[in-house]
Amino acid sequence: MVRLYESPGRARAHLGPGFPVGRAEVSDLLERRLHESDSAFGLRPFQILTRSLRPE
Repeated sequence: MVRLYESPGRARAHLGPGFPVGRAEVSDLLERRLHESDSAFGLRPFQILTRSLRPE
């Protein structure tokens, strides 16, 4: 699990872990899966984003 927080404004990001990712998912704050996503994403002001990365 990776939790990201954007405080000052909008941002674009790319998450590149040190292992091959088989599946990346967006989760809510209780770590319940919401949907799959790719490694590039955007963050709105004051958004908290939780990502679940599953290795291959």
